[in-house]
Amino acid sequence: MWQRLTTALLVALFCIAIPASANKTPPVRRVGIHRTESGLAISTRFRDVFSRDIRQRLTSGLPTRLVAHVALEDEKGRTHAYWAQSASIVYDLWNEDFVVTLTADRAPRTTRVPTADQAIDRVAILRRQPIAANAPPGPLRLQVLVEINPVSEEMLRNIHRWIARGDSDAQHTLGRNFFGSFVGYLVDRRIGQAEREVRFVSQWFTP
Repeated sequence: MWQRLTTALLVALFCIAIPASANKTPPVRRVGIHRTESGLAISTRFRDVFSRDIRQRLTSGLPTRLVAHVALEDEKGRTHAYWAQSASIVYDLWNEDFVVTLTADRAPRTTRVPTADQAIDRVAILRRQPIAANAPPGPLRLQVLVEINPVSEEMLRNIHRWIARGDSDAQHTLGRNFFGSFVGYLVDRRIGQAEREVRFVSQWFTP
């Protein structure tokens, strides 16, 4: 029960927590929808979250962090699944390459790539990414929010903890303290706290 309640509130809160200027109807982007043996998977991209200034700073040696939120909702606005991924890009000044770390589906994965474009592709393109083990029939769509450099380190830690639990664990062991930390962050978050945000919805689809 806590997992369902948390998922619904997370999505509702991240939708209202973005700047007022973005509170209009989000743009629609075509998203690839895939039915797999493990459930519903998607393919999409959000490379535009990396502005020219952010791209130029990728070689500074300082970490650039990205957090992506994806929610699956029906025509009545009811949320049926929530998925999140955090990522970081750090330029290695000695080796002159980019260290990319992705945290999703429990285990962090680190790779090295030679160019900034390849680093961005690793964190801002989803290819057949599972997001829901079960999807109800009927029209559905995705709500997507992507943030660059969220200020709160606590939020990043909590995203990692959410991912590490996995679906089955979350259904049974999601605690009130963990739930409260998410809600507190999303309710109290100040406008413009992330350096850059991109929000969009998918087309309506039937799994």
